[in-house]
Amino acid sequence: MNKICQSNYSKWMIFAVTSMANLVASFSINSLNLALPTLAKEFGVNQNSVSWLPLVYSLIPCCTLLILGRTAELYGYKRQFKIGFLFFGAVCLAAPLLSVNLGTLIFFRCLQGLGYSIMISITQAIVSRTFNSNERGKALGINSIFISIGLAAGPTIGGFLLTHFTWHSIFYFNVPLCLLGFISTCFVMPDDKADDFKNKHMDWIGAILFAISVGSFSIAINFSSNWGLKSFYFIGCMILTILGLYIFINHEKRIKIPLMFLQFFKNKTFSMANVVCMLSYLVQQLFIYLMPFYLIDILLMPSDASGLVMLASPLAMMIMSPIGGSMTDKHGTRLPSCIGLIFICISCLLMSSLKESSSYPIIIAILLGTGIGNGLSVSSINTAILNSVPRNHAGIASGMLATMRNLGQTLGVAFSSVILTSRQLVYTQNTTLNSNGTYLLAQRDTYYFGILILVIALILVFMLPHSEKNSAISK
Repeated sequence: MNKICQSNYSKWMIFAVTSMANLVASFSINSLNLALPTLAKEFGVNQNSVSWLPLVYSLIPCCTLLILGRTAELYGYKRQFKIGFLFFGAVCLAAPLLSVNLGTLIFFRCLQGLGYSIMISITQAIVSRTFNSNERGKALGINSIFISIGLAAGPTIGGFLLTHFTWHSIFYFNVPLCLLGFISTCFVMPDDKADDFKNKHMDWIGAILFAISVGSFSIAINFSSNWGLKSFYFIGCMILTILGLYIFINHEKRIKIPLMFLQFFKNKTFSMANVVCMLSYLVQQLFIYLMPFYLIDILLMPSDASGLVMLASPLAMMIMSPIGGSMTDKHGTRLPSCIGLIFICISCLLMSSLKESSSYPIIIAILLGTGIGNGLSVSSINTAILNSVPRNHAGIASGMLATMRNLGQTLGVAFSSVILTSRQLVYTQNTTLNSNGTYLLAQRDTYYFGILILVIALILVFMLPHSEKNSAISK
């Protein structure tokens, strides 16, 4: 894996396998959401109980992505990828067959989240190690498309399967794809050389501390709207987060072979690009969270039609991500990132002005602008992160990137929910507004928050080093 693959055919076959992993794992994030009311009735539980199904699927990766990025460095990328496909497929097969109650299904959903981490923690690293510096940005750009396609296609395909079959089919849908991914990995991905993995040592203490810190933070954010920011539970989780992070950092400084090489954060590109990655996905998830409410509740569109409208963004991203990656290869991170973030910022501003009478072409045009922006910015930021560390630590960089992406998505949903709910309560005091009017004003304020986040991301991008030619990954 250290050497660039000999032929373009073999390189792009490896690329196809990693893209399939991105698609399968990200599809499962949102595909089950439409089935939550059905599951609540079938298992005889309330809506709060079934809300654990999407929560644990995002919580487990937050805790394990960085750890599993490290295990690939130690024991082999091909081996871990094969395990990931088999594990994810087996869980998707077993979950509907063995889940006789909600508790069992939540357990399988946790295992599904672990399978997500096994694969997604290293997809970007595999692409980075496969392509040389002249093609890496373009390849990473195209590869990242499939995450957004999976996120957007989840509600569309999940809604179709739920309408014509049962919720079981949402899990079964992944099984043949995982089997195909496993077989393809066996044939197209080269074996990792044994001498690549000397001094095999896993920092399990650091792994546990990191999982506790990130896990407690994710739980606090997810339940902040229910608990309240002044509640004992929220404050307790945040104290545990800070304490765990403090002990983790001190532990990592003392040991010879740590889980996370903290000197990477001395690299301005690595540290700032990771923050920009998190902020970018926060706003991207804000769009994904708010748009179905607007289309279904305000414009009264059917669920399947709403899903098709939302595909405009990933389709635009599909076109623009290779362009963003190529621009990164030629001009560095700043140019495509800034252009992309400005596009998203304009889209947020236009979204904030939507009314009950807004036309479908306008909405689709705005979503296309969002996809263009994400395509340009995500590919360039991903490339910057992976180019800023030595090649033999691409697994850690990929795991960190995936962790920041997952945290961004978690924060996007949490902040959107809190701001939308709190602002609706404020506007309901105005008796001249109907329910749609209060929602639109609250939605406007939520998009304003997205603009603020994007401005911060733009400032950080401008602070990135001009030259990335001396990237650590080329060493």
